[in-house]
Amino acid sequence: MGVIITLCNPKGGTAKTSTAVNLCCGLKAVNKKVLLVDFDPQRSASVALGYEYFDSENNISSSVLDGVPIESCIVPYTKGGFDLSLASDDLIAIPAALRERLNAHEALADALAPVKNKYDYIIVDTPATLNMITITAICASDYLIIPVSCDIFSVDSMMGLIKKYHELKENGLTHSSILGILRTMYDKLLPLASTISSELESSFNDLLFKTKITYNPRISESSSAAVPVLLYDRTSLGSQEYLSFTGEVLKKLKVLEGAA
Repeated sequence: MGVIITLCNPKGGTAKTSTAVNLCCGLKAVNKKVLLVDFDPQRSASVALGYEYFDSENNISSSVLDGVPIESCIVPYTKGGFDLSLASDDLIAIPAALRERLNAHEALADALAPVKNKYDYIIVDTPATLNMITITAICASDYLIIPVSCDIFSVDSMMGLIKKYHELKENGLTHSSILGILRTMYDKLLPLASTISSELESSFNDLLFKTKITYNPRISESSSAAVPVLLYDRTSLGSQEYLSFTGEVLKKLKVLEGAA
């Protein structure tokens, strides 16, 4: 049975998209069948992989808003060996379009349902906001990963997200669990980053991934080259850290899914 994992943090600049695309590559490297859903009106993941909005007749907004079968909204990302459902700026209409829809929080889950069991993992990249787009992604998910850069604004945004997650959980709107918190953009030379990292370890020890994604120019370069760093430079520190992170994700899921 397929597992849906959403990456979310309402703060921009937390490496959500870099983490999403490289997690997909890492999972493919161990022969998992993967679908990446770009659920961001800014199309960050689509752009990061070199796609224009017109590269697919349909995209994820076509499925969520117009009922187009999800199978028609998927393209292969041949460089990485996984599939992709592109985004469009039409996604910005979701909060208004779903306002009157019955069970609106299930819109993304309903769209993905026909293909969920055709993939081992469906990875959802979300925008830097906590509106209905992100909420429907949380409600569609089995697990959440929260990337957090080691700065006070990112941590504050993460706390707001966790609060909203617990509200959704208490109201029975999501069955998801928080798989973990990933420290990103980490620079050990910055005293504040080290302090915040230590505070996160104290407060979220069980949820915190041991791997930290260090600030690395090769990751930025790979985005400019429109490929994940795992394909751009497999020997880079960024690639090594994302492979380590992927291993942690799989280990956690094995424990959690085995206990289910």
